Amino acid sequence: MMKRKFFNAILAGALLTAGCNKDYLDITPTDRFVSEIAWSDANLVELYVNGMYQAIPHGFETHMWSKYTDEAYGDDTWLLGTWNPDNISNYGQASNWIDYYTRAYQFIRRANIFLAEVGNSPVTEARKKQLTAEVKFVRAFIYANLIWRYGSVPVVEDTYDLTDKVTFTKKPYDEVVTYLTADLDAAIPDLPTKYNPGDAAFGRATKHAAMALKSRVYLYAASPLQNPTNDQAKWQKAADAAKVIIDLNAYQLPADYGTSFLSTNAEQIFVRTFNNTTGHLVTFTNTNNTYGGWGGFGGRNAPSQNLVDDYEMINGELPYLANGAINPASNYNPNNPYANRDPRFYQTVIYQGDIFRPEARGAFPAAYDVSESVSGFDASGNPILIGPSARGADNYKRNGDNSRTGYSLKKFIDRTLPISRSNGGYSQPWIFFRLGEIYLNYAEAMSELGQDNVAREYVNKIRKRAGLPDLPTTITGTALRDRIRHERRIELAFEGHRFFDVRRWKIAPQVESIDIKGVDIYKKPDNSLVYIPKVLIDRPTWNDRFYYIPIPRSEINKGAVTQSPLWD
Repeated sequence: MMKRKFFNAILAGALLTAGCNKDYLDITPTDRFVSEIAWSDANLVELYVNGMYQAIPHGFETHMWSKYTDEAYGDDTWLLGTWNPDNISNYGQASNWIDYYTRAYQFIRRANIFLAEVGNSPVTEARKKQLTAEVKFVRAFIYANLIWRYGSVPVVEDTYDLTDKVTFTKKPYDEVVTYLTADLDAAIPDLPTKYNPGDAAFGRATKHAAMALKSRVYLYAASPLQNPTNDQAKWQKAADAAKVIIDLNAYQLPADYGTSFLSTNAEQIFVRTFNNTTGHLVTFTNTNNTYGGWGGFGGRNAPSQNLVDDYEMINGELPYLANGAINPASNYNPNNPYANRDPRFYQTVIYQGDIFRPEARGAFPAAYDVSESVSGFDASGNPILIGPSARGADNYKRNGDNSRTGYSLKKFIDRTLPISRSNGGYSQPWIFFRLGEIYLNYAEAMSELGQDNVAREYVNKIRKRAGLPDLPTTITGTALRDRIRHERRIELAFEGHRFFDVRRWKIAPQVESIDIKGVDIYKKPDNSLVYIPKVLIDRPTWNDRFYYIPIPRSEINKGAVTQSPLWD
């Protein structure tokens, strides 16, 4: 009895703290206590559900997955194709949630226990319905993350002890889609319609969050990787799922693209909230050492030249043609490469000359400067470095906490906050679903259904907010499909989409074989700048097994499940 009273006192304090800080997602009950007493204590039931939200991987834990794509300089163990079933478990929750398999089924087990036991709890019937709906939403999100990573996976509805010998049969991808969307359909009637920014419960599951998850699930299921016959019924499902959210008229695109990622706002459908006490470190870990940060852990997660080159000019033209030549219609000047670009470039990337933090520490100027002073170039074109700044401790090439690419991340970085690991944590929300994605989901599906006019309309809504001209009406068919994909690359950069997009579109063999590039910038005595592209990661030819992530060998050795496709 004393143990229980003591534990309940701790829980009461935890609940009070959670209510004050709105950080209910960071509390996970201890399994042993839960199994003994949770279902007779309403507070414990609440905490159990709060802990379920930790099953959903957010981008500030995963570093947006960008360093595993062509968006950023990153982890060459993936980009060079050296991940495998024997080492993939090194990239689990503590690292990047790339390996999600074991963690996912741990939380599925928790969900199944809850659904089996909640009926015996003292929670009110109305609250039981909502909590049950929240758990079904989370379980559906878990299964979505599983199939996006591994393809077909087992559907587990029972609970098992550690000593149970069980073999699971994988369900085909489409069957898992049917299963998880049935969970969402069952949850929707008992979920609140929406929460507004500032509400104490903003960040918990809602009807609209469940609808947004269905939109992405159906879009992925309709895409070429899972829809090789181009079944139009799948695209229609994807279109309908997006349109039902659009027709709610419950969300808006804020006028300012950049600041909309720094706080909760009317575009956001479902987010992970944080506070200054128990926040994340995105500002510290992704800001160059010049400003006091870690530069993305050794300069990683820094925007690549690959991404920078894909930002349009302000006139709507791409700076480069498909053959790599400069597009003469773009007015792009390689000697002034950051002028007159898509405004989202300036809100996503910190670039040479950018006025990022006027209060930059030490003797460094307010403008972002990664140039090296040179007296000129030798006969082989190599720079002749001059001055101590070229080799100083804070030079971006010499310091491991600085960008390797010549760029740093600006998106998600609140420049008004101190950059320090001891800051206590930053509170910018991680956005799982927002209206901009839903517009692009709808545009893509309608394009695949041959409704080009509608597709352009919704892409143009995104472009109008960005400050770009509409897509010309002459762009149709395959060309329009490619522009929609390009728009998604830019609009959703660093939001965790690119890794899955290039796979579901089956363009990975081309995209994932392109070397990851950066730029060296040299300042001549007359202060003019010379930009010299460089290869940072020489990527190998694509292997189709990388469409899916391997399941850890330890799981395979249990004999309970078969390996991901092509990894046997």
